[in-house]
Amino acid sequence: MATQQTQPQDTHHFILTLQIPSSGGAQMATFHNTITPSAGMTRSDIYQGLRKQIGQDNPHLAQANTVFFALERNEL
Repeated sequence: MATQQTQPQDTHHFILTLQIPSSGGAQMATFHNTITPSAGMTRSDIYQGLRKQIGQDNPHLAQANTVFFALERNEL
């Protein structure tokens, strides 16, 4: 009988919502994914890294305000 192998999930799940003023009022964007932090990383390190990466990938969001940030273990 064949067994199904599953890929290991990353250890944490994050949600980050950003808002920036626009001509029509404001734009919001929410990002979410899983991540396995390197040894010794702090919650702040992860937040700063996410903001930097999002700003590089989406330059119009580089100066956006954080509306929501959550980082939790990716387990039930």
